[in-house]
Amino acid sequence: MNSSIHKDQWKHFADFLIHQRTCIISTVAAQGMWAMPVWYRPDTELTGSPNLECLVPLWTDVAHYLMENRRVVLIVQAPSGAGLRWLQIQATARQVEAPDWNKLLPRWSSTTQPDVLYMVVRVIPSRIDLIDEELGWGVQETLEL
Repeated sequence: MNSSIHKDQWKHFADFLIHQRTCIISTVAAQGMWAMPVWYRPDTELTGSPNLECLVPLWTDVAHYLMENRRVVLIVQAPSGAGLRWLQIQATARQVEAPDWNKLLPRWSSTTQPDVLYMVVRVIPSRIDLIDEELGWGVQETLEL
């Protein structure tokens, strides 16, 4: 991010994202549009930029079609009680080859290894929109990256 305005906006969006753990990730393929709820975590300490890491179940159509089209949209709803607010994130997803499972799933207790069940994708936003119906319908704030 090049300017302090972007950094201030990103801090505002990061504060929003840090209070959630799940989002909807969607992608499009020739066969249609695919969406799935997934776990995520902000990835800012690794890169200093507004990236997210998402755990995508390997059995889903989303995981399959991410190999075809890496463009994704994420929807993150504000915590309950915060009114009808959400972030819409347009991004590119890239598979993480050696994920840090301890950070992603710190309380993992299954005997099955997480990489048997999930793929990890780093989501690199190109645009983040805040939508807040309490302030009126439509986008209230946008960050272009």
